[in-house]
Amino acid sequence: MANSPLKTQKSPSISGSPVSDALRLVLRRIVRLLVGSVSFPALLEILKKIYVEEAERKLAREGTRPTKSALALLTGLDTRVVSNVLNSDLDSSLDPTSFSAESALLDMWANDTFFKEDDGKPAILPLEGRGRTFQGLVLKAVGRNVTVKTVIDKLIASENIHLIKGATESVEMVSQYYSPLSSDRAKMTDIALYESSRVLSAVIHNMTTESDLRVPQQGRWTYRLSPNNYVEFRKEARRLLEKQIKEGEALLESFEEEKKGPGQLTVGFGWYQWGGHDSDEESEE
Repeated sequence: MANSPLKTQKSPSISGSPVSDALRLVLRRIVRLLVGSVSFPALLEILKKIYVEEAERKLAREGTRPTKSALALLTGLDTRVVSNVLNSDLDSSLDPTSFSAESALLDMWANDTFFKEDDGKPAILPLEGRGRTFQGLVLKAVGRNVTVKTVIDKLIASENIHLIKGATESVEMVSQYYSPLSSDRAKMTDIALYESSRVLSAVIHNMTTESDLRVPQQGRWTYRLSPNNYVEFRKEARRLLEKQIKEGEALLESFEEEKKGPGQLTVGFGWYQWGGHDSDEESEE
């Protein structure tokens, strides 16, 4: 009897699956908050460090020794990259100026002797030309892929520079510290990221614990709201949530210890209303 031909089976993949769809949705929200304030290279360094750290924790939970080889297999990174990540301290190795091209440019202007006056202050630079000019600074700090006008517009909007009109237009530094976000938006970004991490923390806890120890983590929604009723729905939802928030605060206060001490836990819950804000929300199948 002839041998039966070997049957092949497709490997499972997240590509095009609900997991990849949900992952894109979550990452899109995070990127929407960060784009313009954190550069992709800086975000990549942070993600790389966290990915290796979480891989170490996963192996430790499973009772497996977290060797460089095991970490490389789990993360998909080269062992040399894993080694560099393990030996690095992200807080000290990640240059704050790498968070944005604007920060890098201002840092170079303030610290590179070529672009400073004899008294150590950032020089007032001619706008155009080669060498010790603002155009030369952009080329050296940012590169040729970004135009001088783009940089000028961003730094004027953030009130970091001042244009000096004259026969030769010049640029003066007003502030070395670049902040792409208003204080209000920065605060809202922090809140959004912290709240997102708390929701995910609840989900991860529920995935890894026994059913009777799981915490509430649910949502309710409809795909059938008329746009004409959206404003009224938001008003009613706000009233409901504000009432529950007061009840929640009272519950926390009833359990809260009078003084902070060792061994105490951080606990909480949250409320939010979502939907109708973006065009890329998940939709009914």
